[in-house]
Amino acid sequence: MIVTVEREKVRRGLLTGLSTNVLILGLVSLLTDASSEMIYPILPLFLTGIGATGAVIGLIEGAAETTASLLKVVSGRLSDKLGKRKPFLTSGYGLSTLAKPLLFLATSYWHVFAVRVTERVGKGLRSAPRDALIADSTPEAHIGKAYGLHKAMDSTGAVIGPLLVLPVLLTAATVTTDTYRLIFLLATIPAALAVLVLFLFVKEPPKRAPRATGRMWKDARRLGRRFWALTLVVLIFFAGEISYSFFVLQSQAQGMSTVTTILLYALFNVTFVIVSLPSGMLSDRIGRRPLLILSFILFALTSLVMASATGLLLLALGFILYGVYKGTSEGAFKAFVIDLVPRDLRGTALGVYHTAVGLVMLPGGLVAGLLWDAAGAWGTFGYGIVMSVIALVLMLFLTRRGDRVIASSDSPGSP
Repeated sequence: MIVTVEREKVRRGLLTGLSTNVLILGLVSLLTDASSEMIYPILPLFLTGIGATGAVIGLIEGAAETTASLLKVVSGRLSDKLGKRKPFLTSGYGLSTLAKPLLFLATSYWHVFAVRVTERVGKGLRSAPRDALIADSTPEAHIGKAYGLHKAMDSTGAVIGPLLVLPVLLTAATVTTDTYRLIFLLATIPAALAVLVLFLFVKEPPKRAPRATGRMWKDARRLGRRFWALTLVVLIFFAGEISYSFFVLQSQAQGMSTVTTILLYALFNVTFVIVSLPSGMLSDRIGRRPLLILSFILFALTSLVMASATGLLLLALGFILYGVYKGTSEGAFKAFVIDLVPRDLRGTALGVYHTAVGLVMLPGGLVAGLLWDAAGAWGTFGYGIVMSVIALVLMLFLTRRGDRVIASSDSPGSP
């Protein structure tokens, strides 16, 4: 009985300050990521099966993410101007759901390119308004926790997705591209459920987000120097953040089976889930900057381990470190953005952040792919090490004044 009471206290403590919107948006992301992660771990394998090279895979991933990110600043800005977030979420999740089953029809990597870009348009419409809605629905002192919980639920879907794929792979006499096509169709089911949950249960906050009323160039100045310094760090770091595709390719290159590779990918996501919420809560207490500095170090270490991996043990360590890095950084980046900007520019700032990430993912993905073709794992992951070290140095010197706890009374986002 005492144990049950203590567990209930812990549960309530973890959910303190979190609204129904945050929990429902977490469920939507869980279902959507379960769908996406049924596809993502096998997509590089499907692409190689229809003739794609490492450079082509890098091009597809970079172009898809860049397309999404170019739209994020637009959708974020429009959601600020309208003072509404939900229409962007509904259309974005809906478009991504409609695109996914089209992979079943793909017969060349250019078909996959078109579908991936279309699916990422949906992500571009929804991401910045969704992150702004999470902030709008959460007290200032718990924003790190809210983003941490959202990423934890998102990554729970990423654990579930690959596991849903395993029965299909294990029952197939021979895993072929047709096996992957069946999985693409099945992945549509949780995505459709996510859209239904979003439509029925997510609400605009009773207190509407303040509207941005100025011109874009004036509002860009209002975002402040600290925000733009952080954006420069983001550009450098994400130019060298190695896509999950190359983790999958390294696993295959070291002789792991498709099932083992998917289990390693699930291990990464389990780690992501475990780390995300505590990291978000910690960032509420000590500030974002220390967490981000740690995450850059973790990514450099992750890249070193993956470049050196010659067997299952080191591969598993690399995937675990990748999960720790992701869980430490993703929520902290978004919360740091919210810390530094006025309330009426949250969607705009988050859109700029997401767009900055996407703008460098295309050239970064191409460089990583070309290095993979020319020099293998050491070329690709070595590139990741160099870029993370450069970003670390910039973070240390350019963002010192931006390191503060959001509960402080001088927060620019405070009412």
